[in-house]
Amino acid sequence: EDKDELVKPLAFVVLARGNAPSPALESELKAFVKNRLAPYKYPRWIMFVDELPKTATGKIQRFKLREIARETGRKSKS
Repeated sequence: EDKDELVKPLAFVVLARGNAPSPALESELKAFVKNRLAPYKYPRWIMFVDELPKTATGKIQRFKLREIARETGRKSKS
């Protein structure tokens, strides 16, 4: 959610080896997806993570991503 309590997308990004997170990379990623997605779909925030939490069968644990977002100050509802 944003300050107006509107739910907006948050992207979790795992970088390839040798790449480091930076404000410039975040802006570049936002511009890239903004040109390809509908305005309501593109992420307003990007969080760089080392890996995505997964189950034993390889499914992404979205509830853990929501917890990470809450812990870092980004509100996210399911």
